[in-house]
Amino acid sequence: MAEKTITTTIEPEKVLVTERPLAPADNTVIATPAGQPDVHIVTMTWYGQVGIRVLRTYLQSLVGFILAVGSGAAGGVGITIQVGDFGDLLLKSAGLAVAPAVMSLLQNSIEILSKLDQTNPQVRA
Repeated sequence: MAEKTITTTIEPEKVLVTERPLAPADNTVIATPAGQPDVHIVTMTWYGQVGIRVLRTYLQSLVGFILAVGSGAAGGVGITIQVGDFGDLLLKSAGLAVAPAVMSLLQNSIEILSKLDQTNPQVRA
């Protein structure tokens, strides 16, 4: 009986790289040794990355506050937020979700500044 040979293709792994002068071009595919997935480079600006992180934190917090207040779980731990209808719940939750998003923005800004300090010590005051 003849043996069957099965060949499979390995999809490239996407890697996000911050856009800078010496970074590889966007959508570059770097070949790797056989049996390992190639690397697909995706470049994005630093402020684009921060914006996505802040937006993700805001939306996660918004959904969390809607679920906590709307289901009564927040009341179970002693937090009472009076809401009339879903629109009121959405507005109050949207206001509460701003704080975690601002904290994410501050944390990401500090991270970027610390990386800048490490890579460009001549910029220090």
